Amino acid sequence: MPRRGRHRSSLPTRLIAAVAALLVTLGVVMVAGSAAADDSGEGGGGILSALTGGSSDSEGSGDGESGGDSGGDSGGDSDSDSGGDSDSSSGDDGSSGDSSGDDGSGDDEGRGSGEDGSGEGASTEDGAGDEGSRDGEDARDDERADDPGTNDETANDGTANDGTADDETEGRGDQDGRDGEAEEQGADQQSDRVNRQRPAEDVGEVEGTNDDAGSAAAAADPFPGRDEAAPAGADDYVDIADVEPTGGTLGEGGVFNRGSYTVDCGVSDHNNSDNYMAAPGKRNGAQHVHDYVGNRTTDANSDESSLEEGATSCGNGDQSTFFWPVVRDLNGTGPDVGEDGGSLDGNVGSILRPRSAELSFRGHGDREIEPMPAHLMIIMGNAKAGAQDQKNVNAKYTCTGQEERVTDKYPICGPGSQLVRMLDYPSCWDGENLETEDLRSHMTFPDERGNCESDEVPVPALRITLTYDQPAGRSFSIDSFPNEQHDPRTDHSDYENLATEAQSRRGAECINTGIRCADIPREG
Repeated sequence: MPRRGRHRSSLPTRLIAAVAALLVTLGVVMVAGSAAADDSGEGGGGILSALTGGSSDSEGSGDGESGGDSGGDSGGDSDSDSGGDSDSSSGDDGSSGDSSGDDGSGDDEGRGSGEDGSGEGASTEDGAGDEGSRDGEDARDDERADDPGTNDETANDGTANDGTADDETEGRGDQDGRDGEAEEQGADQQSDRVNRQRPAEDVGEVEGTNDDAGSAAAAADPFPGRDEAAPAGADDYVDIADVEPTGGTLGEGGVFNRGSYTVDCGVSDHNNSDNYMAAPGKRNGAQHVHDYVGNRTTDANSDESSLEEGATSCGNGDQSTFFWPVVRDLNGTGPDVGEDGGSLDGNVGSILRPRSAELSFRGHGDREIEPMPAHLMIIMGNAKAGAQDQKNVNAKYTCTGQEERVTDKYPICGPGSQLVRMLDYPSCWDGENLETEDLRSHMTFPDERGNCESDEVPVPALRITLTYDQPAGRSFSIDSFPNEQHDPRTDHSDYENLATEAQSRRGAECINTGIRCADIPREG
């Protein structure tokens, strides 16, 4: 979102105000002197009566008092406005530096693309405001406020603002006695995440309601649906040989062209049953266990700051977070028997580690692909497909050696064949929001030819491809909310981009020039 800088008084303005106050004071003295010269001695003293209005002859003294008040108000207001706003400027300038420098990405932009990172790829600091130059920064802030297009361009380049410094600016505005203006600015500047409160039991990763009834239900039963837990049914499985060939496509996304880039982040770094995007701050907000790769700190309390400071399982230092529900062998025993997210929520069996996890970003459509913005959040699929009339379902399963047959049911693969999950993400961005309340509205899928609408920005299409050694028969399923009963169509995945700006920019170059890149380094 474009940042709005408050217009501030600069140093020359304050000097003019001070000079004006001095001249008015001299005028008072001159008026008083004139009154003293004309005073006949009756009325209690010339100068005193001129200043206090004690004599009816001293009409000029009223003007003198008015002038003095004017001078005092002018000087006071100038000091209050310029001083207070100058402090706010320092906070704003600091935030600008912080937001534009993501792990050195600001320097990377000056450096250029660096190494090309090309090759066959598959996956098996800060800025601070300078008080010494505050007036110059104030002028630049005013220019940015008058030219929102400049800020739009900065946002689209991936320099995200997490809202922290803007909150600080808002607080300073309150201290200066301008509560209403500061609060309005704060509301405009904060990211959607700041005050987002979603009822985890109904968000379905993601669509819920925030009404009083929903909040009361959440308080009464924080982990609902447990009495409806049940295993997947026989009709949730299909023999892969019975699936009609689809040409390897199904549902939305999956139409690619030109180049690509991949990042190797391993196959499974850690597990938990949280979802900081859909249920921020709530332990077991997902009521099923997720597999994570990339950022090693991802949990219910994750936010931009914690993720930026977190270590990563990605070999190239990409701190992005990727997660999806685990697959379980129903003949085994899981590590979470009697625990939230595990058997208490109907998820039983031993957790299968993927044999491979390919994280691939690809081109699509006729237009050039723009770099993925920093902190862009994207989700795919619907964890509560059953409760939400199958909206946003995009589950895709197949078997190795049978990739032309794709189904939204659990496929029973033949001997020597592995289970494959394909998680295709939307790749048409609204060009403005890094996230929205429903985590969907800012992103859409391209059309059947891979094209975005003219008012949308095409960004790389993320496809996550997971392979597993499949247990025999119908003895496997993905984790789910208890009342979704392991429906295969509830497959879903979540992603937040924390690659450096240089990595994202180089990745877009790889796509647009038709080459395959792998593990692009942080400097691009």
